[in-house]
Amino acid sequence: MGAVEFKMFLDGASATKDQLDKIDEIVVDQAVDRAWEARLKIPVCVNNDGKWEGEQEAWMKAFTRLRVEVNPGDGKFVPLIDGPVVGFDSARSAIPGKSIVTVVVHDDSALLNREAKVDVQQGKTDSDLAREIFTNAQLGGSPDIDDTPPQPDSKTAASVQRGTPMQYLRELARRNQNWHAYVLPGKLSAQSIGCFKKFPEEPDGLPDMTMLGADRNIETFNVNNNAQNPCTVQAATLSLDHGSVQTSQSSFRDATLMGDQLPDASNKNQATHFLPPGQTDRVDLDSATKGAATDSGFSLAATGAIVPFCYPAVLSPYHWVLVKISDSQYSTKYLITQVTHTLTRSIYRQSFSLKGNAVSAGASGNAGAPQPSANLGASFNVQVSIF
Repeated sequence: MGAVEFKMFLDGASATKDQLDKIDEIVVDQAVDRAWEARLKIPVCVNNDGKWEGEQEAWMKAFTRLRVEVNPGDGKFVPLIDGPVVGFDSARSAIPGKSIVTVVVHDDSALLNREAKVDVQQGKTDSDLAREIFTNAQLGGSPDIDDTPPQPDSKTAASVQRGTPMQYLRELARRNQNWHAYVLPGKLSAQSIGCFKKFPEEPDGLPDMTMLGADRNIETFNVNNNAQNPCTVQAATLSLDHGSVQTSQSSFRDATLMGDQLPDASNKNQATHFLPPGQTDRVDLDSATKGAATDSGFSLAATGAIVPFCYPAVLSPYHWVLVKISDSQYSTKYLITQVTHTLTRSIYRQSFSLKGNAVSAGASGNAGAPQPSANLGASFNVQVSIF
């Protein structure tokens, strides 16, 4: 791996060395179904005239655009966040070096969460509505939309927005069960991509996470298996058009497994749940029960941290990654649900949360198993650039 590098852009322009030197730490929190947030810690102090220095920079003003990119050592810069400054935290102390101003940045979903309105739409699917909202927002990048199933009843059924566009998008995602509404940073500065999508069902190139051996790149990996979570979901609805009752049922066992077998393949005491109230004729009932059952199948929840400078990629939510923790059933594929990136002058850290719906069938012999070595010593040569 090469040196880890960072870039920052302010209103589309590259940050200067002087601007970067003012920042002690950048923490970017990325999570599924939440606005992504960056927090930049900037030390401030009192000058000889009794005035605070370092808190009135032009780029620190509200709604200045800020973008952070990181190159983990493979030569490719990956954007962590691109959006407006939305707030400030100020901590002052009489002890020298303890006064900090924290600049808070959100992704561009913040721009879609400012003006509430009431709007009635007819004859459009929920994915059509999401595409229209993101297109009108003019975020710079082309929206990435997964089509929702056709409406089960009349195409004239109305959909009513009451709130901000982002609130409405999340409502559309919730009622379709396994859709998610979010905004990602684009390839270029001051560009963002509006997404209304299901979770992917295939990995897309992230390197394996390995616990042991010569290729070790994760420090910790903690797994919880909630056997009460997987269930069969049932639902029924009364059709106003035909006066008939429609029923639907789906099991977590019908979902696509991202591993060899279910976490508890022998469990015969399968739970049964009802779809929560509030389902409308805007959503296909079979699709809704399938989505809820699929989500219940994610019984594995894991947390952990990357070994600094040993993982040649940037983790991000909405992606699958293969985790190898030696001869264990938990050496399998997981969906990334949260990543915290911590950037300082000397180190880049990634901690993560994952979830999974399947385990490995058994020993693989090469699933991150420790390898013998004639030399147990280790040496590191770390080079970090912030430019």
